[in-house]
Amino acid sequence: MKLQPDKDLRLLALVLALIGCEMKREASPAPTRQQPSCGDEIIGDEGIGELRIGATVESVRQKCNVVRGTTVIGTEGMLARKLTIGFSRDSVEAEIVKGRVWRIAVLSPHFRTSDSLGVGTPLARLLQLKNPRGMTGEGRLFVASAEHCGISFRLADASPAALRGDLGRAGLARLPQSTVVSEVLVFGCHLTSGPSTGEG
Repeated sequence: MKLQPDKDLRLLALVLALIGCEMKREASPAPTRQQPSCGDEIIGDEGIGELRIGATVESVRQKCNVVRGTTVIGTEGMLARKLTIGFSRDSVEAEIVKGRVWRIAVLSPHFRTSDSLGVGTPLARLLQLKNPRGMTGEGRLFVASAEHCGISFRLADASPAALRGDLGRAGLARLPQSTVVSEVLVFGCHLTSGPSTGEG
């Protein structure tokens, strides 16, 4: 049988090229779906980044990374729908009422207001705000100020009874100097009525 070296070499080159293309396809990682970033981590009076008070659930899912959704027992034994929203460094929890964001809860120190208030901020810093006022709810104590009309700051290990009925600056100053913020609630400057049902 007569050998055909040129033809054999061309056939070998074609086989090697096909093998190389197949290996390249196998080595290429599968494309991943880009998750929405949800914007910056600055706490504002109406939301955080793209997560805004009053936004629909559909809008939140389009703009933000919804890590999970849950329904829990809320205040007065009523069901509450909540979405955990992921940001670049941590997450927050959005409470949903009638299909819209009603309130945002922040438990991470990575999220701060434009003047650096957030979880871990000492009470002494809050007392420097304009007309700080104490607010009570569910046995917890919060501080609010007109400087941040849509935000309240929950104080860690602070009992409303310690204020002796004085919810102003003087009453708040009676709390231990070690008192710090443990949670930030964002509800917007135009607060609507709270959840009456867990649906939405």
